[in-house]
Amino acid sequence: MSERREDSQVSALDLVIIAVIVLFSRVLIEQVMPLFYESFGLYFGDFLFQTLSIFPLTLGAVLADFFIVRALVRKFPYGGRTIVRSLVEVAAIAVMAFAVSLMVRLDQYREVSDGTPFFDRLFPFIYVSNLVFNAVAVLVTDLIFYYRWSNRRAVAVEAEKRARANYQYQLLKSETNPHFLFNCLNVLQYLIHEDADRASDYAGKLAGVYRYFLKLEKSTVVMLEEELEFVGKYCDLMRERFGAAFVTDIDIPREYNEARIIPCALQMMIENAVKHNVVNSENRLRITVRADSRFITVSNNLNPKQQAGDANGMGLRNISRQYEMLFSRSVEAGKAGSEFVVRIPLIL
Repeated sequence: MSERREDSQVSALDLVIIAVIVLFSRVLIEQVMPLFYESFGLYFGDFLFQTLSIFPLTLGAVLADFFIVRALVRKFPYGGRTIVRSLVEVAAIAVMAFAVSLMVRLDQYREVSDGTPFFDRLFPFIYVSNLVFNAVAVLVTDLIFYYRWSNRRAVAVEAEKRARANYQYQLLKSETNPHFLFNCLNVLQYLIHEDADRASDYAGKLAGVYRYFLKLEKSTVVMLEEELEFVGKYCDLMRERFGAAFVTDIDIPREYNEARIIPCALQMMIENAVKHNVVNSENRLRITVRADSRFITVSNNLNPKQQAGDANGMGLRNISRQYEMLFSRSVEAGKAGSEFVVRIPLIL
């Protein structure tokens, strides 16, 4: 919601700036243009023709205006810092018009050398005509760049919606995963007969896991502290299922508790480790979770199954796409010696 408000404010600011430019142009035309004819018996078009008649200069000016706009787009992208960008653009147009006027005057000075001062009464009118010429060239170029940017942004927003919908779908599959629920109910049934207290504690943690799933319906990020609490309950469920064969070592400094993370990112990495590796009394699965100022690192030893679920890494790709869409960062994953290591960006 805050992002939408920011976009609306930027759009309103753009409209105000455009309105000011239009009003200024109207005043300029009404008040300044008659001075051209009154002073020299020449119209505005006559002064502009002096520039357009020098073809290399005209081409060079248009190319320079193009590169000015391109540099501004890279330095001050659309959608932010509109006032600063507009001021810099106006200053660039003024400087460019002055440079072109100097070239025009120099060309005239070479042809007619009658002792007339270089900066005579004619120069300001040459400058104004070139100011309008360069302003129009920059405006047209800017509109083309803005049109292309708005199209790319619309495509990116649509892609983000699709990626988010895909992620939510995968998350929903995780919530209702029949194998996970079936295994949990089997463990619960066993504990009910063996240890009523442990069964009650297990049922509470299972309810906590699904409560967290339901809470994430509209969340794109969560606090790391919340994710770690959820992961703790999830790991407890896994330990009841696999016993001592499932070993976790989660050591995250408390200073990162308020950092943000994509919901269920850690849980999916742990779930993938269980899916892809044999876990029994002869083959322990050791999962380590660490954090620094940029990443949360999840690593596990390798004892791969012959046929593992999610072999195409769909969950990992979905998490990575979420980070790319929301924060322009990527999840890093791969084998490192005898371990599989995933580095999840930490958003401070």
